[in-house]
Amino acid sequence: MQKKLVCFIGIIILSLVLNLLPTPEGLTPKGHMSIIFMLAAVLFWVTEALPIAFAAILFTVLPAVFHIVPLPKMMSNFATPTVFFVFAMFVVSIAFQNSGFSRRIVLWASVKSRGNPGKLLLYLMLAGGILSSILADIPVMAMLVPVALVILQNNKCEPGTSSFGRAMMVGLPFACLIGGVGTPAGSSMNAMTIGLLKDTAHVNISFLDWTCVGMPIVFILIPIAWFFTIKAYPPEMDSLAGMGMVEQEYEKLGSLQSREWKFLVILIINMIVWMTDKLHQIPLPVACVLGATLFLLPGINLVQWAGDSHKVGWEVLMVVGSANSLGVLLWEQGAASWIASNCLGGIAGMPLWMMIAVISAFTVVVHLIIPVNTAIVAVMLPALVALAGAMNTNAALLAIPMGFSVSAALLLPLDPVSLVSYNSGYYKMGDMFKPGIFISIAWIAVVPVIMLAIARPLGLM
Repeated sequence: MQKKLVCFIGIIILSLVLNLLPTPEGLTPKGHMSIIFMLAAVLFWVTEALPIAFAAILFTVLPAVFHIVPLPKMMSNFATPTVFFVFAMFVVSIAFQNSGFSRRIVLWASVKSRGNPGKLLLYLMLAGGILSSILADIPVMAMLVPVALVILQNNKCEPGTSSFGRAMMVGLPFACLIGGVGTPAGSSMNAMTIGLLKDTAHVNISFLDWTCVGMPIVFILIPIAWFFTIKAYPPEMDSLAGMGMVEQEYEKLGSLQSREWKFLVILIINMIVWMTDKLHQIPLPVACVLGATLFLLPGINLVQWAGDSHKVGWEVLMVVGSANSLGVLLWEQGAASWIASNCLGGIAGMPLWMMIAVISAFTVVVHLIIPVNTAIVAVMLPALVALAGAMNTNAALLAIPMGFSVSAALLLPLDPVSLVSYNSGYYKMGDMFKPGIFISIAWIAVVPVIMLAIARPLGLM
């Protein structure tokens, strides 16, 4: 409590000092205030000196109190379609867990390994990556970790000493974070990137556009992540014990149950609608909310609102809305252009592939300073759009690589996805860095190749 009080007072004092400083050259007073509000909001989210959801609401209304923009303007940017898209994805994830299909997939991957520890890790990472491409990362981790823990316990893999346990609990979040970039449904950051890009640069990226670029990145990076993880932490056994129990559990499942069939049919219908939004002209967030409604219909009952509503990440929704509102504020007050010229102007003369690589590298490293993905997107995307405008380049070519790389929290377990397995005690804070640094380098190398080899020739970006 005392630490939070100190952080609260420190943020207020810092904000007051910055406000008293002369307005930097090239920045309007309102633009100056916009940057201060964004900085303060990020610090409150990182330190949790105020409850995160409350801070999100507070910094949505404060710009109106200081007469920077009218309140209706801030609120309209808060209630962005992105918020409704993310809400719908939470509902889909809940339905997936309730259907029982998730456990079937994880057990199937375990059985297919035939007791080989290296293959088991690869199959679980592939399953996690593919599932994370259409579902939120944390629910997927919540499905994978319990099965992994049973296998580790059956093989007497002690937390803190087992090399295979370390590989398993580091590799799974790697896979989910990588998989999250596959489609817009895989991460709220993807949806936020698409939404802010539309609000600031008027560039529309469809579900299919993003998927055509994102899924190749997933299929390339997951085997790379597996390779560096298994090399960093080789299993201490040649074969796994207790796999017979896993096979028995899988056999007990039998054929697909009615709840699993309901989920699969509705998901396939949703995927078709999401990927054809350019044909039917129904906005993607609207299509997602309508599709998610099917899981709650009488007779379907894959989501019971009374018992499942607490699983929706309401706090995440608040932060996504607030970050979008503050990001648009930076753009409209000219602060984004000022940040771009002063912080990113040096990369303007680089070849395009190098610019994309530098943007990806900066986004990966900035996680160590600002472990809040929504804040990274809200600050960087408007600045990149401004930079692209100055270069007369399609803003998506710079913004989408940032949107991909904001998921690359691979160096330290600071992201909520990593913390799901970190709490198991099988690895320490620094253990993630050893394979993570090589995977991050591969990520930075792969993104510009995919962007220029697929996105640009197909006219997607």
